[in-house]
Amino acid sequence: MTMFPHPLWHGTSAHLLPMIKEHGLGGRNVMADWRVMEFLQWAFPLLGFDDQNYSDPDYPELLSIQAAARGGAAGMNFVYGDVYVTGGYDKAAVYAQTAPELLSFARTVVEVAHRRELTVIRDELANYRQVAEFLSLCPEPVVLKLPPVPVSSLRCEDGGDVPFGMFADGVAGKALLTQWAFRVDAVIPLSELEIIAVPTERNSAESYKR
Repeated sequence: MTMFPHPLWHGTSAHLLPMIKEHGLGGRNVMADWRVMEFLQWAFPLLGFDDQNYSDPDYPELLSIQAAARGGAAGMNFVYGDVYVTGGYDKAAVYAQTAPELLSFARTVVEVAHRRELTVIRDELANYRQVAEFLSLCPEPVVLKLPPVPVSSLRCEDGGDVPFGMFADGVAGKALLTQWAFRVDAVIPLSELEIIAVPTERNSAESYKR
């Protein structure tokens, strides 16, 4: 079995580690279990977002959510629910700040609804208990360093074959790898993952106090 010779990284939330411990990374689609997309597709239209109204102060964030709510990842290079990794820690750390993305979208929808005094959305959130509980927690971003992964388990974001030759040794190949994202078709036990806490403004301040 040929293993991919470079480290791979996955950005997520520490709050999901208990589920990863139980099912493994890639072993369960938590977003589907929690019906996150269902909530977004119900709530988003109530915001009255107009993608032609460029003066909307929430325009940039809501435009991305609109694309997701209209059909998941349709027309995008990825599928919600699959596990994606990158060849660069820094890229994974940036993603971890708001991961998982669908829950970040749900947070934005609830915040915008609050500003627009749409109490019906927060009221309905009570029917999505796991989502509501997650959104009540302070962010705890982490990066998971994967163990060596079989080449046969890696795909491009869109599901196509990975052009492995592009990552051959050399400065250009390594630079490309740090920005590349892969889909992983495997279940990886938590015991095989290295967990790295990602500094945030809050936990950095707490560390300073200690």
